[in-house]
Amino acid sequence: MSIDSISNYQPTTSSTTSSNAGNSLQMEDFFKLLVAQLSNQDMNNTMDDTQFISQMAQFSMVQALSDLSQVSATAYSVSLIGKEATIAQSKEDGTLENIRGIVEGVTLYNGSAEIIIEGNRYPLSSVMLVKEPNIIIPQGSLTPDEETTEE
Repeated sequence: MSIDSISNYQPTTSSTTSSNAGNSLQMEDFFKLLVAQLSNQDMNNTMDDTQFISQMAQFSMVQALSDLSQVSATAYSVSLIGKEATIAQSKEDGTLENIRGIVEGVTLYNGSAEIIIEGNRYPLSSVMLVKEPNIIIPQGSLTPDEETTEE
């Protein structure tokens, strides 16, 4: 009896690119490996099904850790809003340029976090220093109840 349908396996899912394409494995990748193992196994020495369960548990753990890492980076980048950050950016001649400014916002596009300083986006990996900004309140900006008057 021939099992040609397994070797002609065609995924039925849509071919969308994931947000971290090339960076991490997805559950779909695990199933592709599983099908390849099943289709290429020796019929006289079949694989133990407990190995599949163990591999799936390990793969699920790695994927959960990857997701947790991404959520952690997102939370960290959002916490930088309103803080003063120093960014290192390499110039065309190879030297480093330090850019310092207040983090105005965060872009969470395509699976990676980027911070916005003075309207420009920078990757989170280029942040060198973060500190509370030195804010000086101008003299006339206090409300009348808070102002101290001398008579």
